[in-house]
Amino acid sequence: MNVDSWGEPVSGTADSVACWDRAWARLLHYRGDPMTELEEANRDDPAFVLGPVFNAAYYVLCGTPPDAAPLRSEVERVEQRVDAAGEREQAHARALKRMLAGDYSRAAEAWDEIAATSHDFAAVRIAHDVYLHVGDSEGRMRSSRAAADSWRPDDHGYGFVQGQLAFALEESGRLDEAEQVGRAALDLDPHDLWARHALAHVYETADDQQGALGLLDGPGALWHDQDALSTHIWWHLALRLISAGEYQRVLSIHDQELAVANTAFRLCDLTSLLWRLELVGVDVADRWSLLADRWATIAERHTCGFIDMHACLVFLRRSEHPGAAPFFAGLAAAHPAPVSENARAFGEVVRPLLGAVRAHVDGDHAVAVSELDRLSPDIHRIGGSHAQHEIFTLTRDASARSLSHNQGNTKAASR
Repeated sequence: MNVDSWGEPVSGTADSVACWDRAWARLLHYRGDPMTELEEANRDDPAFVLGPVFNAAYYVLCGTPPDAAPLRSEVERVEQRVDAAGEREQAHARALKRMLAGDYSRAAEAWDEIAATSHDFAAVRIAHDVYLHVGDSEGRMRSSRAAADSWRPDDHGYGFVQGQLAFALEESGRLDEAEQVGRAALDLDPHDLWARHALAHVYETADDQQGALGLLDGPGALWHDQDALSTHIWWHLALRLISAGEYQRVLSIHDQELAVANTAFRLCDLTSLLWRLELVGVDVADRWSLLADRWATIAERHTCGFIDMHACLVFLRRSEHPGAAPFFAGLAAAHPAPVSENARAFGEVVRPLLGAVRAHVDGDHAVAVSELDRLSPDIHRIGGSHAQHEIFTLTRDASARSLSHNQGNTKAASR
C-alpha cells in the first residue's frame, strides 16, 4: 500500500496519493483549491477513499447544503469504496458519517481518536477545523495539545501542528504562550498563514496595535497570493484600522476585497466590516446593497450558523432586497426538529440571535440588550472565533447606549 507524506497508509494509486499530498499542501498554504486538486483522482480511482472524505468534509465545513450534487457525489464515492479500504479510511469514513448527520463535535472526537494512535495529520487538521466550526475552544485546545505533544520537531508537518496550537491557545486566553508558539511556527515557515492568523488573533485580543500592524501592515507580499485566507487577514488588519479611526482605509479594503469575494466566508468578513463601521457612526453609502446582491447568489445557507448570521446582518440592512424574504423564510423553516447538534444550534441560538439583532435594527433596544445578554454564553455555538463573535457584543453595547440615551431624554422631557 502507498503512504502519504506523513508516512500513513493510503488506499489508491500512487498518482492519487500524490494528488492527496498536493491537496494538503494547497490547503495548508491557502493557495488554490485543494478540492479541485483531488477531483480527477476522486472520480477515476475506485480504491481512493481519503480524497472523497476530504472533499466531503470541507464541503460541509464551507456550508454546502446536504443535497448539493458535488457533496452527494463525494459521499457516494466514500460509501461505495470504504468496505474494501483499509482501517485508516474506514475510521475517517465513520467520522465523516457523524459530520454528515450534523453531530460535529462527535465527528471531531472521532478524528481525535484517529490522531491519538498515529501521525495522521489529516485527522488532526480536520478535527481542528471542526472545533472552529462549532466554536468549541476547549475541544480545540485539548485536540491541538494532544497533537503537539505527539509531534517531534523533525516530523513532517510539525510547524503546522504548532500553528494550530497557537490558535487554540489564543482562543483559550493563553496569549503569551500563543504568541511564543505562533512566532516559532512562523519562523519555521513564513508562509504558514494559519500561524500568522493565530498571531493576528493574539494581538487583536490583547488590543496590541503595534504588534498587529507589525504583523499585518507591511509583510503583505508574504500572504497576498494566499487567496483562500487573504480576505480574512485583510479583515484582521481592518479591525485594527477601525480601532485607530482609519475608516476610509477600511472602506478601501472592503471595496478591494469585494471584487474577489466569491465565497460565503469572504462575504462574512466584508459584512462584519460594514456592520462594525456603522456601529461607530461611519456612512457606508450603498455598500449594503452590493453585499445583498452577492449574498443572494450564495448557495451555502441554512447549514452553518456562522454563515447564516452574517447573511442575516446584510438582509436586515436591506430588507427590501429580493433575496431577503426567501432567505429569512428558509432560515425559519430549516432544521425543524432538534435531531442533531447542528439542528439544536439553529433552534436554540441562530434564530433567537436573529431576533435579537432584528430588535437592534428596529430600535427595540431593551429587547436587543436582554436577548443578547441571554444568548451571550451560547453565541460560540454558531461557530467562529472570539474576535468574530465580538460583533454581537458591540451590537449589544450600541443598543445599551441607545437605550440609556432614550431613557435620559424621557426623564429630561418629564421634568
